[in-house]
Amino acid sequence: MSTPLVIKRWLGSLSQQTLQSRYLPGTCVVFTLHRVLTEKEFKNTRFQRSIAISDVALRLFLITIKQRFNIISLQQLIDHQKNDRGTLDVKLSYACITFDDGWRDNYTNAFPILKELNVPATIFLSTAYIDSTCGFWWQQLGDILLNEELSDSQRADLAALLSRYLKTSLANSLDADGIIDTIKREHYSDAHTITDQAISIANTDVPQHGLSWSQCQEMSGYNISFGSHSISHPRLSLLSKAEQENELVASKLEISQKRISYVNGVCYPYGDFNQSVVGFAKQNYDIGLTTNAGIYRLDFTTTMLVPRINVHQALALDSDRLSYRLMRAALRRS
Repeated sequence: MSTPLVIKRWLGSLSQQTLQSRYLPGTCVVFTLHRVLTEKEFKNTRFQRSIAISDVALRLFLITIKQRFNIISLQQLIDHQKNDRGTLDVKLSYACITFDDGWRDNYTNAFPILKELNVPATIFLSTAYIDSTCGFWWQQLGDILLNEELSDSQRADLAALLSRYLKTSLANSLDADGIIDTIKREHYSDAHTITDQAISIANTDVPQHGLSWSQCQEMSGYNISFGSHSISHPRLSLLSKAEQENELVASKLEISQKRISYVNGVCYPYGDFNQSVVGFAKQNYDIGLTTNAGIYRLDFTTTMLVPRINVHQALALDSDRLSYRLMRAALRRS
């Protein structure tokens, strides 16, 4: 049974002083964000809200984090580990801000706020989507499923397509999140085929989602760095070892050769990895980030499985709820 929100907020409020004095000193909390939308865009978003926040929420969140942590760049965390854990003060509490995927709205909506507040951040890029007309499959599929302009025959064709992979009740629903999550878990190898066929049925233009290299270059001048999120954002554990190595090495090579601020780090797409993936990451990167919830201690000796805290809209807007989330993460790693 989940804890009621009012209790989470109450516990979070009570735990703030304990967090600051006992649990957070000597740690670095790595926060994960994805999309940053305008207030209007966020209110109109009907799916994948867990990986999106509004620009208003981002501003409030960063102001709160600046008050409670010393915000550092990911490179500073790497330097601390490479220098035998000797460059950061273990009596202080640190935080890193990271963004996954390389969404264009990181430039249009997040960058002005990061620049204004002088907050360093790292964006992990899936290079196939940068300067590309390709869109992230889950966003494309969700947009099509919830397109109110589709005809009855198009909707029937979409339902028939999805019924080949999903239960009929789900295929006929407008539960975009449920459909996307089920495909991710159970039919990932068919995800791009399903999406391409859905685009054909809808017969509509799909927007470009990724950043451009020129936008990355501009952001590099304001303490924004870039790391690897693979080439094509696959579930790495499902690939052959040769494919895993190519996704990790080729993406690093492309990003590091651009005229942008590069940080030698990788974030595993979908938080998915296995022993061989971590092995290739260790051979090629200084740090590897997961989607596992937790707080990174500055005295940890491994840097290939760094945990993070995902930031959603409610967490960004509510400092007590944020404290509750941090306390849970702190107790988990203690």
